[in-house]
Amino acid sequence: MTIGIIGFGNFGTLFASMLKKYGKIKVNHYKKNKEIIDKATMIDVEFSDLKTTAECDIVIIAVPISKTKDVIKNIAKFVKPDSIVMDVCSVKVYPCRWLKKYFPNNINTIGSHPMFGPSTTNFNLQKQTWNINEHQIILCPVNISKCKIQILKNIFKDLGLKIIETSPQEHDRQNATALGLVHFLGRSLWDSGIRQQEIFTPGYKDLLKIYHHTTGDTWRLFYDMNNYNPYSKKTRQHFLKSCQKIENIIEENNNLTNIKSLRSLIDNTDNEMINLLSKRFEYVKKIGQIKRENNLPIIDKKRENFILGKKLANKKIDEKFSKKLFELIFKESYKNQ
Repeated sequence: MTIGIIGFGNFGTLFASMLKKYGKIKVNHYKKNKEIIDKATMIDVEFSDLKTTAECDIVIIAVPISKTKDVIKNIAKFVKPDSIVMDVCSVKVYPCRWLKKYFPNNINTIGSHPMFGPSTTNFNLQKQTWNINEHQIILCPVNISKCKIQILKNIFKDLGLKIIETSPQEHDRQNATALGLVHFLGRSLWDSGIRQQEIFTPGYKDLLKIYHHTTGDTWRLFYDMNNYNPYSKKTRQHFLKSCQKIENIIEENNNLTNIKSLRSLIDNTDNEMINLLSKRFEYVKKIGQIKRENNLPIIDKKRENFILGKKLANKKIDEKFSKKLFELIFKESYKNQ
């Protein structure tokens, strides 16, 4: 059996090392340099061109999520009938949709997400060792026969992986929290400057462990796992809303019986408003650039009416005031465009 791996980055390298005992491994990477060749030699796998790799019995696509669609389209003409094509993206709705769209019915297609990587398995390239430790692999069948999916399950079971079969939608819904939010937390904590310190609690020590799982991956992976998961944005927004809610509870439990304390809260709220408006105008400038490039009119009354209709429906603020406020925002927005 031949196994082709397209994408020989960090994960592709780990997967090649893990799978080489199950067949002859052929790998392909978008660039061929000494580092890539040395890695292939160290693992004892064959570096091949894209066509040869795509002609294997099992083809595994291990490129960044944002590049997966193009790779699928490029290899479709090379893949042999009755072979297996599997992606390993950390999102599943879009990749599974692409697999279904670009491969004919005589190709067995399946989405997968190995819930581990080089850092979580303590992968040692030189020694060719890793620790699976009952990690999960998620399988999302697209168009695959029972005998073909059983081949994959036998391999993963032999490796010691826990196999979970589910739909692309359910995978992405759960992973928006299990992966996307966890990485969001890790990046945010690191950016805020939280590090090891002399005085700590067991909980603080546990909190720092998140860095091992979240800060070693590329920013491209971080962007893609959020932007290509249809559930991630809503999950982040819900979390941030909860953070603000808890912050408000703390502030409101403060002594709010004097003007100074109340004005402090007003100042904080004003700062939030300024920051949000500044961000809004940044987006507006980008829209203005797109409008100019496509010869579109700057003023868009239909869009204005749509926004006003939504905002005026919110009865928390006086309707006349809300209308005047947004008219001022529209005016400033057109100036920025």
